[in-house]
Amino acid sequence: MDLRVMEASDLDGAVRVWQAANIARGKHTPAERVARVVEKLQEPTAVPYVAASDAGIVGMALLEPCRADDGAGAVVPDTLHISMVFIDPISQRQGIGSRLMRYALDSAHASGVSSVSLWTGCENTGARKLYEVLGMKPTGARRVNEAVEWVRYELDL
Repeated sequence: MDLRVMEASDLDGAVRVWQAANIARGKHTPAERVARVVEKLQEPTAVPYVAASDAGIVGMALLEPCRADDGAGAVVPDTLHISMVFIDPISQRQGIGSRLMRYALDSAHASGVSSVSLWTGCENTGARKLYEVLGMKPTGARRVNEAVEWVRYELDL
């Protein structure tokens, strides 16, 4: 398994992983949302990571500057926000997510980042288990609507 910062040639594979993981969870991937994911993966201030095997890209994670006020405020120094973590459904439950995230977190720490945060759905038990295994702690929650609740996780590096 090759863990690395995403290269331009990895973009299509990373987007494919995002789409496959969302479709497997019953979520739609309309063209405008795909375009937004491509845009986020190419943001100059973001750091996308991939897990690659002989079969191609099997995992992706995106770390970007953390902003105060749930993303609406100023950049928080020395802190990153994990905005996407996806593993290809056929490669899930093989430890790829934890290896990819440990690599990304170690890289962030080595570059001077002191903490990371993220939001995930309360019902996303697989992701929540991964984040907790990595040492992340739930620090808050918010209800988006009657059917959707998010939980915030943080980790000091």
